[in-house]
Amino acid sequence: MFFLAALIIAIACSVITIKTLIGYSDMKLVYKVLVSLLIATGWFSVIILNMVKKYNIVSSEIYTLLSQILYGMLGFVFILFIVIMLRDIVWYTIYGFAKLIGKDGWYIDPKNMSLLGKANFIVIFVSMAISGYAFYQGYKLPEVKEIYLSSSKINGNVRIAHLSDLHITRATPIAQLQKVVNTVNMLNPDVIVVTGDIIDDNINTIEEQLNILKGFSAPYGVYSVMGNHEFYNDVYAAKKALDNAGLKFLFNGGVHIKNSNVFVTGIPDLGTMAERINFWRALNQSKDSDYKVLLSHAPLIIDSLSKGLVDIVLAGHTHGGQIFPFHWLAKQANKYLAGQYTINGTELYVSRGAGTWGPRMRLFAPSDITLIHLLQK
Repeated sequence: MFFLAALIIAIACSVITIKTLIGYSDMKLVYKVLVSLLIATGWFSVIILNMVKKYNIVSSEIYTLLSQILYGMLGFVFILFIVIMLRDIVWYTIYGFAKLIGKDGWYIDPKNMSLLGKANFIVIFVSMAISGYAFYQGYKLPEVKEIYLSSSKINGNVRIAHLSDLHITRATPIAQLQKVVNTVNMLNPDVIVVTGDIIDDNINTIEEQLNILKGFSAPYGVYSVMGNHEFYNDVYAAKKALDNAGLKFLFNGGVHIKNSNVFVTGIPDLGTMAERINFWRALNQSKDSDYKVLLSHAPLIIDSLSKGLVDIVLAGHTHGGQIFPFHWLAKQANKYLAGQYTINGTELYVSRGAGTWGPRMRLFAPSDITLIHLLQK
């Protein structure tokens, strides 16, 4: 299903981008073919890289370089596509208005070859500039946010560091991952929780990266739950690997945090294994008087909870849209895009994630790590 959807999107977006950018230009045929190949390669990058990864066609070193190039091309052609669409909407609106008020409009005719060539040059330049900024946002360290919640249930203050969506692959830079771990540890949390999509590759290819995760340090434990990408890459192998790395995998189960009455529990991902979510098992060890923290990769689980079942849900999955204007589509699919919500009396916090999927780019959706202060009321 994923492959078919990716194929349809790649074909459709390739055709639209190529036709709109160079279909009406007077560019030489050889250059049109070259540009078309580059654009199509960008749109097909997900399919190409998934095939390379699945069949281990190249070494990890070559795959790392290839993924950086191809995912970079994907990010660029996506931004190029959006800029072209915006340009044409504005251009045809102005041209249509000029015709409507009786002006000839020849000087802004979208089919004017000379003007079209200049417009295409500007579009490419603007797209490159935006892509450069998006790469900067994607590579920089996640922002640290702090939120404060108080409850009469809490009998001892607890600091929880929450991060999500690391999307670790064989191409994930070791140094970057180490900086994320160091940033979390410097917050001096009592507990660390990672809400899914931690692993996004074959376990055997990311041993170095998993060793870095062993550096997470919190006196009362480090906990994780499954995301949809753990499911895609063998959830049981992921569970074992994360447990070995010191991230206790919560699968319809929970733990009491020492020296407090805070209970942290986790469930499988809503989108891939909904039939295996079992709230009774997840909360079986808790008490009515506990302050209950539910870890769920998908934020939409909040709509399935009865009032008072848990006190706060920590989630990820959305990436906050990652690259604008993908925000709109991500919000339609997930309803809760990023940040703090109160739904039917239950708090919900959705992280934008500390990593990226696909292009190492972010645009108006900065990555984040959240320090949650649970305070005695």
